Amino acid sequence: MAQKTTIDFDDEMEAALGELMAIDGTKKLAIKRSLLAEVARRRRSVALLDLINSWEATDGPIDPAHLAWADEILDRQGVPR
Repeated sequence: MAQKTTIDFDDEMEAALGELMAIDGTKKLAIKRSLLAEVARRRRSVALLDLINSWEATDGPIDPAHLAWADEILDRQGVPR
């Protein structure tokens, strides 16, 4: 069942919503798509942490040399940390 929610936006949030509306067309669609995208992003983050924990529980901690190698690759690709 659909529910209505009222949200008060400050100027920063209004500006962000304006950017999203330029992509999605309407406030309603922009808010819905953004909310769903954020939930999906958080689920991926949790799943990745679960995978790492499972891996380490089975095979032991990830080797520091491997972590350094991965950090070097991420740095070369400009991935923010």
